[in-house]
Amino acid sequence: GLVVFEEVAGPFGIPDFLAVTGSPALLQRRIKSGFPPLLNEIDAGIVAHLTAVRGKPLGTLVEGLGWKSSTIERRLRGLLRSGVVRDIGDGRLVRHESIVPIGRLHAIETKVRDFRRALRQARTYALWCENYVIVMSSMSEAARAAAVDAVTADCGGLVVGGKWVQRPRARQLIAARRLWGSEHLVAAAMRVGSPALRGRKSVQPEAQLSDPGTSE
Repeated sequence: GLVVFEEVAGPFGIPDFLAVTGSPALLQRRIKSGFPPLLNEIDAGIVAHLTAVRGKPLGTLVEGLGWKSSTIERRLRGLLRSGVVRDIGDGRLVRHESIVPIGRLHAIETKVRDFRRALRQARTYALWCENYVIVMSSMSEAARAAAVDAVTADCGGLVVGGKWVQRPRARQLIAARRLWGSEHLVAAAMRVGSPALRGRKSVQPEAQLSDPGTSE
C-alpha cells in the first residue's frame, strides 16, 4: 500500500511529503503498542540491532553498533524500563515485536524552479529515507538532462510536469537509520493521526504521482 504524509519532521529536515510503501498494519500495530517513538538515534540503533525472538548479548550489540559501551548501557537502561527491550535471561536482549520499520520511506520534495536547492534537501532526507523523489513543475531540456544525471547517480527519482522522468532505484539504508526515520513518522502519526487509521484520504503531491516503487 501507499500512504503519503505532509511535512513530517525527520531526523534531518522536513520534506514536503513523505511517501510510505508497505503494510498499513505495521503502523497500526506500532501505534497501538503504546511505546513512545524512538527519536533518539542511539535508542533506534540499539533496537534496530535486536530481534524480537533471538536474544543478543550486550557485547555483541556494542560490537555491532560501534558506539561507546557506556553510552549504549546508559540508553539501554531506559529501553529496558519501558519494555521496548527485554532481557530474556543470561543477559540476552530482544526488542518488542511491534518496533520495526513500518515500510519504505520516500521523501518527496516539490519545487517550482530551483532544482539545485531541491537536490540539496533531497540528499539530506536520503540520510534517513530509503530514497527521494524531486517534483518539478517544468524544466528546460538542458536543465532536465543535468538533473537526470544527478538524480540517477543517487538512485533517486525525478518527476517533471506530473510525469516520471526517472524512477527511484533500490538502495540500502543502514538498519539504525531506517528505524530512526520510521520512528519519526510514527511520532507524526501519533500527533495528527494517520490517514490509514482515520480512513481519510491521504495527501497526494501530484494527482498523477503513483506509487514510486523502485526500478531494479
